[in-house]
Amino acid sequence: MGKKLSVPINTNDHDLKTYISKEVVKKIPVSYDSYGSIPIYDSYRKLCKLVGFDAINYPNFEYWYYRFYHGELNFDYDRRMDPVPKTIMDMPVRLMFNITENLDPVERFA
Repeated sequence: MGKKLSVPINTNDHDLKTYISKEVVKKIPVSYDSYGSIPIYDSYRKLCKLVGFDAINYPNFEYWYYRFYHGELNFDYDRRMDPVPKTIMDMPVRLMFNITENLDPVERFA
């Protein structure tokens, strides 16, 4: 049976970031040859099961996760000053065509 939380996690911004930072701490290696056993996406899914899938999206979770991982622990950081993250839809059409023309027919429709 799973371990129950004594106090339910809130979905406010501060509590979500606290949870993410604790997940990062779990992954800090004890030695150079040992690593955390839970992949980042599994940590995200675990959080979503606790608070719901609409509490935080994966790109936002990943952003805060890696920010905390690199020691930047300011919870009040204003992301509006950061450049807008690029997506695959921002890639020029010509570049997409160059990539897909090298795929075999099965890969093109997968």
